[in-house]
Amino acid sequence: MALGKFEAICVAVLLAFATCTVRAIHASSSCTRKSPCGPTKFSFYMHNKVYDPTVDNRDYFNSIYGLPPNISFPNPFGFGIMNTFEDPLTVGPSNTSMALGKAQGFYVLNGYKEYTLFHLFTANITEGQSKGTIDIFGQLREVDPVRLLTVVGGTGAFLGARGLASCTLVEMDHTPPAKWTLSFELDLYY
Repeated sequence: MALGKFEAICVAVLLAFATCTVRAIHASSSCTRKSPCGPTKFSFYMHNKVYDPTVDNRDYFNSIYGLPPNISFPNPFGFGIMNTFEDPLTVGPSNTSMALGKAQGFYVLNGYKEYTLFHLFTANITEGQSKGTIDIFGQLREVDPVRLLTVVGGTGAFLGARGLASCTLVEMDHTPPAKWTLSFELDLYY
């Protein structure tokens, strides 16, 4: 029995789909990435304590401000001042919570008319289920209740991570030496 024109076209289309499916299955099985994607949600707390010579806390500080810019006009928002830090990271808001690692980086006060900061740091996660580094940067306004920064990369369990880091102020104490705790909630993509 001979196939009609319509049946012949249907058979040709089905054969074409079957060929594409076999090629797609073969292509997906030849993936060369050896490590699985890391977590899509990750959070930590960063604890900062600034060095203050008036209380001589040289034995227990983890951040220090550089010299202010050499200018002769008022600078109420500290424009141009840089802070370098190596802050402990924990799983909870208390600095005695389980340690995850440390954040190393700096921020620059970069607003002349308001407190804005340009942050650049690496969260080095050395404890817990997911280990590796997460690189975070961006500008934030100090008055914003939620500050958004960009995740631009990572290593280890976070290899190739990118995404959004939502930062909120948990606690701030201006009594010398000044100290604060920040919460970071990360949405990660690979």
